[in-house]
Amino acid sequence: MSQTSHRSQPHNTEKAHYIDLDHSSFPKLAEKWVTGWKDTCNSGTVASAILASVAGAIFIHVEEKLGGSSPDADPNSTKAMTLIVFTYLAVLSNCTAAVLSFFISDKLIASPLLAELKPPATHVHQDELFNTLKKYFMWNLWTLSKYYWLANLSAGFLFLFGEFALYAWIFEKHLAVKLVVLLFSFLGVIPLIIFWLEIFTVIARR
Repeated sequence: MSQTSHRSQPHNTEKAHYIDLDHSSFPKLAEKWVTGWKDTCNSGTVASAILASVAGAIFIHVEEKLGGSSPDADPNSTKAMTLIVFTYLAVLSNCTAAVLSFFISDKLIASPLLAELKPPATHVHQDELFNTLKKYFMWNLWTLSKYYWLANLSAGFLFLFGEFALYAWIFEKHLAVKLVVLLFSFLGVIPLIIFWLEIFTVIARR
């Protein structure tokens, strides 16, 4: 009896690594996967639109400050020119990320329908599940579009934090305020650094 159970165990273990995908389960799985991506893109659109508005408001305020008579507001100084560049890039990066979010969401709309028309093989190994989904639903520029969107989204955050840090360093009179703003601006970008380190780690493993 024990020999029989030992013999059947590898077969059951191997079978557990496979997922059954038929005409009914695969479209549901595809719809959940696409819905997750669409929700992520929609959230990115809202965040980018808000950040673009904030960056635009800061841009107008910075232009007014640099046009003043304060000696700290020399528009030709390196710090002031860097601040202006950051304000431009913050607006452009966030606007680009918002447009790309809409573009990716639009491309994903037809994916559940494709799942109905072209279901894959019945058994798919669990390690190949995401590759199967990408094979069936993603267009040729999916990877480039995804990373370009993530790069613009991250850049929009980074340039906005850079705006706050530079603005405080140029116009604030108290050193303590400058240091606090610089510290929290740095802490604000740490999640982005961790996020991209994880992405590069996954890419390096492939």
